[in-house]
Amino acid sequence: MKYLEGSAKDVQIAYIGGGSRGWAWTFMTDLALEPSMSGRIRLYDIDREAARANESIGNRLSSRPDAVGKWHYDTADSLREALTGADFVVISILPGTFDEMAVDVHMPERLGIYQSVGDTAGPGGMMRGLRTVPMFAEIARAIREFSPKAWVINYTNPMSLCVKTLYHEFPEIKAFGCCHEVFGTQKVLKGILEKTKGISGIDRRDIYVNVLGINHFTWFDYASYKGMDLFPIYREYVDAHFEEGFEERDRNWANDSFACAHRRGGDSPHQSPVRPWAAGEQCEHSQHCRADSQSSQGGCGGDKRPL
Repeated sequence: MKYLEGSAKDVQIAYIGGGSRGWAWTFMTDLALEPSMSGRIRLYDIDREAARANESIGNRLSSRPDAVGKWHYDTADSLREALTGADFVVISILPGTFDEMAVDVHMPERLGIYQSVGDTAGPGGMMRGLRTVPMFAEIARAIREFSPKAWVINYTNPMSLCVKTLYHEFPEIKAFGCCHEVFGTQKVLKGILEKTKGISGIDRRDIYVNVLGINHFTWFDYASYKGMDLFPIYREYVDAHFEEGFEERDRNWANDSFACAHRRGGDSPHQSPVRPWAAGEQCEHSQHCRADSQSSQGGCGGDKRPL
């Protein structure tokens, strides 16, 4: 990788799970829209044909005139080939099959345990974790051998167990986990600030937040924009618009704002293992909860205070 005048050139990325149809395509699109980075991405997947398909898609995308980030995609036949010389390693794998995921979610229903996703906590997360940990131990050993100085970015769940396994196997690794939930809440705060203060063109990335918790159960205890504390603004907006909430123009199924189960069938579907009522049961706080701290997944918020 060469860094010069604010741009990173010849960046080498190893993508483990490079045959992905979801995250990989989003990743390719994001890179194509970023003018300050370019380089080569080696796609590795146990489904080689899926990786080859993404190689074609990625190179075709990069050849478009409106793609300002230029990348070349190759399919790697082994972890060694993918990892050697990598500056960054992205991990985005499906640990097992969709049939096994169905078991994670539906087998616990026999005992009255209902999950919407079952990939993070509870019995579903535990079963998925048992499949995933050996895979991540193997990946960590390969990174230690072939690209020990690379930064490793993990998108696979159960997030905490995956990243912990990487460090357990290779303590000197430079790894962290990522998920979209924090970015979605930054967009909510951005929208509320623009609407209430008449400020236009705020970049979501300029919303500074302090994040607590674990993946799929994260909280902010502080948020600011250019030194402006956003929590008082957020609380005031909640008080004024509690019933209708805040509508994001590009809201998706995973992001909602201070919604509660009595108005909607749960907030983020990932939360049902840690908050069972998020799967659709009535929230016990439905008549008397407002947010004194902002959940980055939405929901009733943090400390409950009577109205």
